Amino acid sequence: MRTLKDDWLIQCYMDAVHLQLDPEFIDLLLEEIHRRSTNPAFRRMWMAVSHSPWGHEAAVGAAFHAN
Repeated sequence: MRTLKDDWLIQCYMDAVHLQLDPEFIDLLLEEIHRRSTNPAFRRMWMAVSHSPWGHEAAVGAAFHAN
């Protein structure tokens, strides 16, 4: 998980939840998200995605290019 880019991790999590994949897999993704949340840049990206009215693809792109 550590080699997965931040935006890919967030996209994988959002897709896994949307597709209702295995809860254990979703938990693994969420654990990695929580581990990375100490990084301010990652935290900004995560907050932008989780609060975006335009959908997670647009928010990930906007947050990623803002850094």
